[in-house]
Amino acid sequence: MKCPLTTARRRGRPARADTVMPRESILHQAFLAFARQGYDGVSQRQLATECGVSDSLLHHHFGSKQGLWQEAADSEFAPLVARLQDQLEMLASQGDAANTLRQNLPLALKLMMTNPAVLQFLFREGEGDSERSEYLRATYVRPYLARLDELFTQGVAAGQLRPLQAVIRHALVLGTMRSLVIPGVLQAELSPHLSSPEALSNYIDEAASTLYAGFSHTSFHSMPSDSGDQA
Repeated sequence: MKCPLTTARRRGRPARADTVMPRESILHQAFLAFARQGYDGVSQRQLATECGVSDSLLHHHFGSKQGLWQEAADSEFAPLVARLQDQLEMLASQGDAANTLRQNLPLALKLMMTNPAVLQFLFREGEGDSERSEYLRATYVRPYLARLDELFTQGVAAGQLRPLQAVIRHALVLGTMRSLVIPGVLQAELSPHLSSPEALSNYIDEAASTLYAGFSHTSFHSMPSDSGDQA
């Protein structure tokens, strides 16, 4: 178990409030700051303030700002992606590839929206050409998409899915995902659909159904769904 980080009082100086905060809490606060402002938008001193510790203590335990960024990213992305992968493999063990993808799409979107800051972080930090954005893509995005692509290829071979280019599928799904946390020019239109958990769930179901209908062969649209459909 990792020990809590503490700031110690120094004699002869007005005491700044002693801070006792678990490492995980510091990483979470840093992650939220990066998600809101981006790596370049927040200084290490500001990060220390956000985390409730001194700048020197933050540097002592995490080294560089880059080191803090990576550890904060891993602390949030690793468990979430593991849950996504476990969910996908559970569905894959229960049915064919095409129905696995159909059931997984809305469930995966809903799971990610339980922590919208992760998506904000992904689209703020993962869309550039920096070492950090490549780290996110290589470590978390591409491996998961590669597994989806394997299932999609199986669905195509079974005659259930259209042989669409991977980049088209990825752009459609990631674009839908991005709009959930960064509505952009559709902010007014999407606002009612993002205003409550129930509205969000209904919106995701409809969006996922529409996306999947576009991936499927027309003959597959009329096929009965698995009895274990959780979508």
